[in-house]
Amino acid sequence: MLEFFRRHRGPFMIGITIVIIISFAWWGGSRKSGAKMNASPDDTALVIYGRHYSHIDLGKYAGYQRLAYQLGLYELAFGLPAAAQLDVVNRDENTGVGFAANLLVLREQALKHGVAISDEEARVRFKTLQPFQKEGKFDEQSAANFQTNIGSMGLMPRDILDLIKDSIAYEKLNEMVGLNYTPSTLAVSKSYAAQQQTIKASTIKFALDDFKKKIEVKDDEIAKYFGEKKDTYKTTEKRAAVYVVFEKPKADDKLKAEDNAKATTAWEEMVNKFDSDFRTPGADINKLVEALKKPEIKVQVLALSEEATPADAIKDEAEVVKELFRPSLKIGEHSAPIEGSKGYYFLKVTQLDASKQQELKDVTAKVKESLIVQKAQEAMTKTANEARTALQDALKAGKKLDDVVKEKAWKSEALAELTPGNPPPGLDKGAEIAKSAAETPVNGVALPITTDTGSLLVVVTSKELRKRDDSATMKQSQESSIAQQTKSALFKAWFSQLVKEANVKQPTLLDRS
Repeated sequence: MLEFFRRHRGPFMIGITIVIIISFAWWGGSRKSGAKMNASPDDTALVIYGRHYSHIDLGKYAGYQRLAYQLGLYELAFGLPAAAQLDVVNRDENTGVGFAANLLVLREQALKHGVAISDEEARVRFKTLQPFQKEGKFDEQSAANFQTNIGSMGLMPRDILDLIKDSIAYEKLNEMVGLNYTPSTLAVSKSYAAQQQTIKASTIKFALDDFKKKIEVKDDEIAKYFGEKKDTYKTTEKRAAVYVVFEKPKADDKLKAEDNAKATTAWEEMVNKFDSDFRTPGADINKLVEALKKPEIKVQVLALSEEATPADAIKDEAEVVKELFRPSLKIGEHSAPIEGSKGYYFLKVTQLDASKQQELKDVTAKVKESLIVQKAQEAMTKTANEARTALQDALKAGKKLDDVVKEKAWKSEALAELTPGNPPPGLDKGAEIAKSAAETPVNGVALPITTDTGSLLVVVTSKELRKRDDSATMKQSQESSIAQQTKSALFKAWFSQLVKEANVKQPTLLDRS
């Protein structure tokens, strides 16, 4: 888990920063949203254990989450807010409340259960934190720089020590809750066997096309189906337009950096002016382009097309296509500037063929095909379920799979040996087949699996535990994994109950008026 956070620290950091900004800025924004919304920094933002915390307090506690992340205390930064989900009045208005409230509960419970961490213990842990390591040793300069820089977050070095204490307390409370739990030998053996067994299985396939060939559809069925689904049978809207693209200037290696910068600035000014002129009522796109006196910039035409199959010139420009087919953009109107891969695009819709209701005579073949597919799928599902029941009964009676398949004239295929986490390569629905096979006993038949071409049954013919020289080590690893997962679940259940008992509240804005 920790390694996952380290690998993805960039996205997480952005997310945490957003949380902190919302936490600090919310009260100010709320003051502008209505006469009754008169919250101030000192107003109550959170009530917990009957104690009131202001918006300033909440912003500080929410800021601790970012600090925890920067210190590399990932379990505290992400594990703590996930330990209990809050149900407070204004949760959506202040996303920092989750970490802040859970931190306050953590501190209360640490005191209640006698979990006390000294400053010295926190300082020892501080020197082991990853951000302050250089060449495998604690780097005092990195630590000093960090402590100086957190001032910009409104925090002080003392907050670092307090947060490290919180992290250690979080670890100790986790250990306390799961102290007496040990996975049973049976649970470990089952888990190990499920992961390490090799499975031999066969599939029995039912092709949808085979069922479609047998389906008959009458005219009255087609008419009834069309009447029920009429609104889904409409022509697709089509649009045509003219457009201009201002391609981004490329740096010229022969010019100085400052000259390239000037060229870019000139281009930006040209685009901005065109945008302003383009939005002027009655503006003529052709005259605007002529006035540029730039031969490379031309008015180009986009032929009438559908959104799903746009003109070749913009088919790779998703944002341009999206803007062209924006519902509020009407014929004759100018688009907003759209940034594409080449540069900025400006569009003017010249033709709009709106979606229209189709008549039955125009879509009879399409309606008939829909009915055939629907009936074929129903027949295939029924056949697959009946085949599963018949096959299970036959195998329980001692019959061999090959004999049953031959008797029923089914299409059977023996799969390559597989394991739960390693399905045969190139197999359609391979992962789902491997999962179903792992959950199905020997001589058992899994529930039907839908494929791209129909449906299939998985019949498990044998399971064998692989022999490994490191089996003892693997079992220990499995035991550790089960223990960690179960202890985590136990802690979450315990902590969630404590958060409920803390009676967390976030006063409504009307309460403040």
